[in-house]
Amino acid sequence: MPIPTSTTTGRAVRVALALVAFSAVISVRAAEQSAPPPKAALARDVEARFDVVLLRDGVALAGRQADRRVEISRGVVMTDGQALSGDDIRRRFGADADLVLRLSYLDNATLQRLFRPDAPPAAVAVPLPLPAPPAAAPAPPRAPVSPPVFDRPTPAEAAPVFHRTGARISLAKQVVVRPDEEVTDGVFAVGGPVRIEGRVRDNVVVIGGNLELTPTAEVRGDITVMGGDLSIAEGARHIGAVHHAARGAWPRWSWPSFGWSRFEPTGAARWLPLAGTTARVLLLAMATVILVLLARGRLARIGAVTAASPIKAGLVGLTAQVLFVPTLVIVVVVLAVTIVGLPFIAVLVPLAALLMFAAMLLGFVSLAQRLGLAVGRAVGWTEEPLLAAALVGMAMIVLPTVLARLVGVGPDAVRGVGVALLVVGTVVEYVAWTVGLGAALLTGLGRWAVVPPPVPPPLSADPMDAPSAI
Repeated sequence: MPIPTSTTTGRAVRVALALVAFSAVISVRAAEQSAPPPKAALARDVEARFDVVLLRDGVALAGRQADRRVEISRGVVMTDGQALSGDDIRRRFGADADLVLRLSYLDNATLQRLFRPDAPPAAVAVPLPLPAPPAAAPAPPRAPVSPPVFDRPTPAEAAPVFHRTGARISLAKQVVVRPDEEVTDGVFAVGGPVRIEGRVRDNVVVIGGNLELTPTAEVRGDITVMGGDLSIAEGARHIGAVHHAARGAWPRWSWPSFGWSRFEPTGAARWLPLAGTTARVLLLAMATVILVLLARGRLARIGAVTAASPIKAGLVGLTAQVLFVPTLVIVVVVLAVTIVGLPFIAVLVPLAALLMFAAMLLGFVSLAQRLGLAVGRAVGWTEEPLLAAALVGMAMIVLPTVLARLVGVGPDAVRGVGVALLVVGTVVEYVAWTVGLGAALLTGLGRWAVVPPPVPPPLSADPMDAPSAI
């Protein structure tokens, strides 16, 4: 039975439409397989701002600045072996901190898959209705190229951990920044040396001292040194300007160098004892002048006892020194026990100390005056100037101590002589104060004359005045 022409035409049209649709599907699939798959938006944003390096257990982000280099592993963001907090990440990366924090939420496997490039896909054979030519031998698949994997540094190679401190300010004292110390502020020192072995994140100012930077030192700020030496070892790192005003050659005997420790050979501490002794001698000279002008009679009576009974006066003075504090304590305790005596304690203690000081000062000046009069008679004084005699005697008593202080600021070669003079001067002054105190107590602070005046020698008869026998 013959097939109608309309039926044959409809079948041909349907076959042609199916072939066209099938060809379109094959073309779309081939285009999709030939194009590389798009990366995740997070990976694109990160690679646009950082250089990404795959590590064995994480990734490393390297920016164009040194402080934008971090490692991300197991959800921890680290730099130089130290973990960073969220605030540290925001301060360091600013607007890019959100990307770093989002990466820290991923595990290591996800980070590896996110940034590892995919292998190129193989061609997919699509069966065609037409007979295909004989296929050639397939090429061996290429292994995917992976970026190099870097091992993390060992603990020995890792950067040291620093403990942070604030500003270091020193007056006449040495400053040392240890190798494991990071000063977040500046260093300011006056009159003392500075040694930097660690990090300083601001300026360093040293006045009157030496500054030393060791090979492990790192200073990010200006360096200013005035009146001292500057030493920068090879390997030390410094970012900033250097202002150095070297000190001149100061005479050792006429001007003290800076420093404060007594054991420093050129320390200013050598000059402090001399200054203290000089001030004490000047005050003692002023007190001597006042007492000689106002209490001549008392000084004469106390001086007579020191000359007539020095041993007795010395024993009395030593006993008073030993028993003064215990006696005062006992009296204070007795007054404290009795309610009536409580108001007198505030008056008794300063009054007793004042009387003790007055007795010692009167005794010392009287002994110095007596010693000066004896020296004046030996050199042939025709008169007895009491004020000059008291000053001369005082100078003789304090002379060994003053000489010891003068030698003490000299070279180390004469240090032994200074110590010996200081021992002699201390003994001489202690004996003078003790004997004078005893004499003052024996005379009631110079009110009593306990030593009789010297008996004048009998007048010898002149033989020419005798009556003549003729």
